[in-house]
Amino acid sequence: MAYIKTGCFTTNFIQVPQWFITDYMPKALSGYTKVYLYLLALSAHPTNKGICLEDVCSALDMLHSEVIQALKYWDEQKVLVFKEESPESFQLDFMVEPPTSHSNSTESKNITIKPIIQQTRPEYSIDEINLYKDNSQDFSNLVKVTERYLGRLLSFTDQKVLYSFYDWLHMPFNLIEYLIEYCASMNRTGMHYIEKVAINWVDEGILTLEQAKAKMAVDKRYFKILNALGAARNTLTPVDKKYMSKWLDTYHFSLEIVLAACNKAVTQSNKPSLNYVDTILTSWHNDNVKTLDDIKALDKVFESKKLMGAQANKSFVTPLPNKVAKFNEMDSRDWDFDEMERLEREYIERKLNGGS
Repeated sequence: MAYIKTGCFTTNFIQVPQWFITDYMPKALSGYTKVYLYLLALSAHPTNKGICLEDVCSALDMLHSEVIQALKYWDEQKVLVFKEESPESFQLDFMVEPPTSHSNSTESKNITIKPIIQQTRPEYSIDEINLYKDNSQDFSNLVKVTERYLGRLLSFTDQKVLYSFYDWLHMPFNLIEYLIEYCASMNRTGMHYIEKVAINWVDEGILTLEQAKAKMAVDKRYFKILNALGAARNTLTPVDKKYMSKWLDTYHFSLEIVLAACNKAVTQSNKPSLNYVDTILTSWHNDNVKTLDDIKALDKVFESKKLMGAQANKSFVTPLPNKVAKFNEMDSRDWDFDEMERLEREYIERKLNGGS
């Protein structure tokens, strides 16, 4: 089990710094504040082992990674000090004095805030869903739009999952509609699959329609590359993303250059792979390839070297003896086939007459 060791202080009540409430709590997500206040309370009476992180996760109904994420956020904000001593041990100290304005402003610029969600989807009753449909025109319209995209009426279970995207995952309605449209375009209309995509988006920090469209633009390029290799599919693996991000973002190759490498891989190999394409593109990167004309120039140089190598090998080959010429130089004999036929007849007649 993982434990958090804290600096011990004992009081009959918990003192929350005023500067935390006025300067930091309003800007933070509610999940982050919940983690801060809960651990601040537990820190008043810690056990000898420390605070069990698993118990904290269970009490707050949050994932282990979400609690760690909240603590790292507050550490970056300088309202506490959170250090990982080992995978199973952490040190936590709450700040008494407010952070300096300079350190706070510089640190907060590089922070990516993701909403913290509870571990499991909440359960909603049919009355709750119907009440929300009656009182929210946005949700009522979302149900109709979803039914149109999926080509069927939504069951009560479907409506619960759809509502959870807004209530549980904190996705805005326009993002949910785009999510449904995206899944339907891939012929994946099962609500369980759509829920998995929604959770992945939130986990990746996709919280707005603009972010989702930007992600789809990137994924569209990735899928084009996979199609060029004959590996068409509806999902991207971390390995896929790692390779293609390297080519497009690290090497800064254009999509047409990457597709040219895919075509070359398909031509040269029975089983083209991302690893094979990576070898080609790494070679082009080392040769400072920028355009398709650069590739053509490299191919010409390669063919020239290949031709020169073949000619050089020819000059070192020892000529084989001309067997045909030697055969033609042998003395020929003149055979009298009529005489041979006469002698054969005489021989047969002697045998028939009992002669020798």
